Amino acid sequence: MAQYGKPEYWEDRYQRDTEAFDWYQRYAGVKDIVTQYISQNHQILNIGCGNSRMSEEMYEEGFEHITNIDISFTVIKAMAEEYEAKCPNMSYKQMDVRSLQFDQGTFDC
Repeated sequence: MAQYGKPEYWEDRYQRDTEAFDWYQRYAGVKDIVTQYISQNHQILNIGCGNSRMSEEMYEEGFEHITNIDISFTVIKAMAEEYEAKCPNMSYKQMDVRSLQFDQGTFDC
C-alpha cells in the first residue's frame, strides 16, 4: 500500500520515476476555470507540484508569478533545473504544506 503521507515515499518515487505526471488533469483540462478566477498578475502557490507540467503550461499562458512547493527535495531540484531558464519568474521550493514558510498574504491563490 502506498504511503503518500510519508516524505520517504515521494523521495523514492521521484528518484525512480522522472516522467512528468499530472494527478488529475493537464492545464488544458482546467484552463477555463483557472482563467475565470485567476488573473495573470496574481501570485500563485502550487502546492504539491511534483513533476507536473501544469505550472509550465500556465507560465506559457502568461501566469508568470508561480511558486511551486513539494515535500520532495529530489523533484524540486529536478524541476528547478529544468525550468530555470525557460521560466525565470517561476520558483521551486522544498517545503511541507503542513508547515508553510511564507508570510500571510504572500499569495493571491
